[in-house]
Amino acid sequence: MKKTDGMESIKGIGSKKATLLKQLGIETIEDFLLYFPFRYEDRATHVPLDEIRTEDKVFSSGRIVSFQTSRPKPKMTITKITVCSELGKEGVITIFNNPYLQKQYSVGDCIQFYGMCQIKGRKILFSSPEIEPFGKNVLMNYIYPIYPLVKGLSNHDMVNAMRTILQSLGELEEVFPESLLQKRSLAPFDFAVRNIHFPHSVSALKSARYRLIYQEFFMLQMHLLNLRNKDETARSFVLKELEQAKSFFDKIPFELTNAQKRVLQEMTEDLKQEKPMQRLVQGDVGSGKTVLAWYATYLTFLNGYQTVLMAPTEVLAKQHYEGAKKLFEGSGVRIVFLSGSISKKKKEEIYQGISDGDYDLVIGTHAVIQEGVHFSKLALAITDEQHRFGVKQRGKLSKQYEISPHILVMTATPIPRTLTLVLQGDLDISIIDELPKGRKQIETYAIEQKKAHMVYGQCIGELQKGRQLYIVCPLVKESEVLDLKSAEELYESLKTGVFSSFRVGLLHGKMKSSEKTEMMRQYQEHEIDVLVSTTVIEVGINVPNATVMIIEDAQRFGLSQLHQLRGRVGRGSDQSYCYLIYRGYDQVALKRMQVMTSTNDGFVIAEKDLEIRGPGEVLGVKQHGIPELKLADFTKHQKVMFASKEDIQELTDKRLVCSEQERKTLGDRVEETFQKKMEHLVMN
Repeated sequence: MKKTDGMESIKGIGSKKATLLKQLGIETIEDFLLYFPFRYEDRATHVPLDEIRTEDKVFSSGRIVSFQTSRPKPKMTITKITVCSELGKEGVITIFNNPYLQKQYSVGDCIQFYGMCQIKGRKILFSSPEIEPFGKNVLMNYIYPIYPLVKGLSNHDMVNAMRTILQSLGELEEVFPESLLQKRSLAPFDFAVRNIHFPHSVSALKSARYRLIYQEFFMLQMHLLNLRNKDETARSFVLKELEQAKSFFDKIPFELTNAQKRVLQEMTEDLKQEKPMQRLVQGDVGSGKTVLAWYATYLTFLNGYQTVLMAPTEVLAKQHYEGAKKLFEGSGVRIVFLSGSISKKKKEEIYQGISDGDYDLVIGTHAVIQEGVHFSKLALAITDEQHRFGVKQRGKLSKQYEISPHILVMTATPIPRTLTLVLQGDLDISIIDELPKGRKQIETYAIEQKKAHMVYGQCIGELQKGRQLYIVCPLVKESEVLDLKSAEELYESLKTGVFSSFRVGLLHGKMKSSEKTEMMRQYQEHEIDVLVSTTVIEVGINVPNATVMIIEDAQRFGLSQLHQLRGRVGRGSDQSYCYLIYRGYDQVALKRMQVMTSTNDGFVIAEKDLEIRGPGEVLGVKQHGIPELKLADFTKHQKVMFASKEDIQELTDKRLVCSEQERKTLGDRVEETFQKKMEHLVMN
């Protein structure tokens, strides 16, 4: 048996179960070995019937005294098995719908069982426990692993298959140098894998978990360091910091904040180097990231090169396009917009113009990196909302040109500081942690659904002042399954009800691109007072006159998404408000409401989001080319993460001694761990 063998080769796993395992991401024996239990049951501690004192799940045993079978309903069979201990203590086991049990066991047989017990007078009652012959020890007498499952797969299937695999495989190859194992007192890899699945003891389980958590952090950070080292060999265009570029700021009607000036300096220094810039600029909503991107664009133009800007949605891309046209008017910068909705003939004309160097700035959606788009002298690539793009799109830009463009990545979704410690291996990070002068904190309130009508009444005052209002719903259409407000349903009721004297519009992702663009134009030019929308307005929409954001069914959204939505208001000098209308008393949802009403700081919110949801979901970590961590947790295991980071540095500096073979084995394993994931990202 080899680690690369498919799961069909395992006894008891046929093609049907192998297909189900694929849904869990398990295709090979190695995948299965690294599919860890999410909890364990203590079936190792045997408690005699005489010693059971509390009602809980327990592993016990006894000799069968009698069977009693009844059929209270046509399709129901109840079997009661009375057992007793050596000291005569009786237990009664109740089993439903298993009439064949009496054929498996006989009076006088010794059995062992595990399940929830109840104490009733002098008897101990068990309802539907797991049973096996005494001493068989397939289901009991050890710490029993519980795995995440899909319908059609039982935990017994997983346990039996894992036992078969571990019994068939020889000793698993160690990937860490001996010096590293000794420094951190790490359990060998073979011991860790075997004891994460079938722990010999609680202490063995702790030792196994520590080793595998450390290994996850180590491999991840080594992989990111390798990415960085590969980038070291790439070369880009050296952009001169021309005096003429300073005229750009004459067109900006405000003074840059100190944070913007600091980030601008970091960017400019990158652009002056032959090494390609790989910089992530993260800042809260409204902190002024885009103006820095336009300065870099202008500097690129003055040096005679091209820039491309990618946005995740056509609405946002169009907004960037309109903003750039106004800003660069009269500057000589030639701008073109490119998206999937443009006709084939027009696209081909644009492709030719890009290739001939007729355009200095190309703005669009994913269409700007599709086959057929080839820049003649691309020196700067900007992506907005980088967690929507990530490695695969940046990889396309970097790999198709001999001279790599500088990469500038922007996000208004602050990355938790604990995650930046890891992600720095891929990108340099700049933080704009200061809002422009005159911006006021958005007042945020969490309101129960039954009081929602009061919120709408209060909003009329803002509309009468000439302000505008957003209302966001989680669904486009009414659902028969989910008890949630839909955008269409709310739009119809509001335009004929409380807001009947105002202009109400509807925007959602299922509308045609031209319809969405027209609706946003009307809202931006204040031809509409109230915009009922889905989360299509989550990112980048800029209407300074909008001062109220109402989020219906706010309990359905994560913290980062709520913060993004709230950031659509508060973009002018007027006081703005956000109302989170929620229903139900789910503790996680209520915690989110509490966080949102207590702070406007996106970095604080990002940390809380990480605590509540975990790293697998926050910011689309997968988009960075990083597989979801299975055991390691950025918030709970920071000491382990720092330890692995320190050890990687010592191995790199050769302060930690290891042989060339050990170094090669480790390098090969890192490459092997991430290669399949990276290929999948780039291909898709």
